[in-house]
Amino acid sequence: MSKIFGLNAIQNDHPNLDVQWADSINSTQQSVKPNSVLIADQQTAGVGRRGNRWLTPRGKSICFSYRFKLAAHTNQMSGYALMVAVTIIQAMKSFETTADTTVKAQVKWPNDLYCEHKKFGGILINLKPSNPNSTTPNQLDITVGIGINWRLTQTQMQSVNQPICNIPLDKKPDRSIFINHLIKQLNTNNPLFLAQGLNPFLKLWQQHDYLANKTVRVVQDHATVSGQYAGITSQGQLQVSIDGVMKHFSGGEVSVRTI
Repeated sequence: MSKIFGLNAIQNDHPNLDVQWADSINSTQQSVKPNSVLIADQQTAGVGRRGNRWLTPRGKSICFSYRFKLAAHTNQMSGYALMVAVTIIQAMKSFETTADTTVKAQVKWPNDLYCEHKKFGGILINLKPSNPNSTTPNQLDITVGIGINWRLTQTQMQSVNQPICNIPLDKKPDRSIFINHLIKQLNTNNPLFLAQGLNPFLKLWQQHDYLANKTVRVVQDHATVSGQYAGITSQGQLQVSIDGVMKHFSGGEVSVRTI
């Protein structure tokens, strides 16, 4: 990434944000300031969902956190991580060079990005209400952290204890261009999500649903259950048919594996 050119372009397109760069940092999620974007070329202690470690070697990944406020209550944000995942698919489609470039890209509930059974991206969302007891729309402090494998080497990918790959784009733009486009797309989608929930994003979600037609194992803190994946609810909850009974699971409670 051309640091100066990339930062200037993002800052010019988002004058109300403070765009920051770190050559190396522990975690963008922990360091990003309010109303800002923090991009890291290397992240030494990156965290993923449920406390998992996220590999971010220097110059080989997209890694940034975007912190902003929305006038919303916490209960309006159910399914928000799914919307962000769909936003990444939309951004990828903008850089397609052939008609089927992103057909292989899939979203694994609640917010992991896959290609041919290998993970290439993840999302971490943090929500902090400024006044949780308010009865009027609250100013939520939201941090969206995004990590995407961009040009990892085979050796780097083999160092991870699960199958991973790079983002399936034939011709990748400069990382700063992709980040800039992704922020623009998220800013477009945020008010749509607050007004209509997941509904405007469900069609694209269904087209790229990694779990479709699969038997899954749902792992909770003290229990594991298996069943047939049955899509998601309008609130973004996982639906699994277990012995003929439909069960619902929220993203923060469980992890899901295919069988």
